[in-house]
Amino acid sequence: MSFQTIVEDIMSSHHSLLRRELPKITEFLRELTAQHPDNEALIEAQQIYTKVRSKVETHLRDEETVLFPTGIALESGAVPVPTEMNLLERLAEMEKEHDGCGKALAGVQHTIDTTVPTSDLRDRLLATIQLVQDDFVEHVEKENTKVHPLFIELMTLKTN
Repeated sequence: MSFQTIVEDIMSSHHSLLRRELPKITEFLRELTAQHPDNEALIEAQQIYTKVRSKVETHLRDEETVLFPTGIALESGAVPVPTEMNLLERLAEMEKEHDGCGKALAGVQHTIDTTVPTSDLRDRLLATIQLVQDDFVEHVEKENTKVHPLFIELMTLKTN
């Protein structure tokens, strides 16, 4: 499978899911914290989620505007668009972000599950987080085991 095919699949399935579901989580958290303004753990979970969402959105932007187009260009023999970013260092950071974001989101989910009384809103929020978590496992596996090694190989070929 080509680099381009893999990243197009990732963008059309996993990135689109994140763009659709992350705003829902934000809205559900906003509504839930409005209903439970004294729940400090929930407020902290909302703050953590806001940071995670920002990190994920930056991560997606870096992939879609720099990393993926560079890999596609290298694979096709074209000259990639120059970037100030050290791509191999950014790739290593991205793998750490995969782990960190997944753990942080799981922590947010656990906090909500254990500190917020059951309600329809809480259940919809938890279900949406679980949807993202389940997809994130497959998404990260594809990137860590297919995209990143192939990108490193393409970069190595370019420098040799």
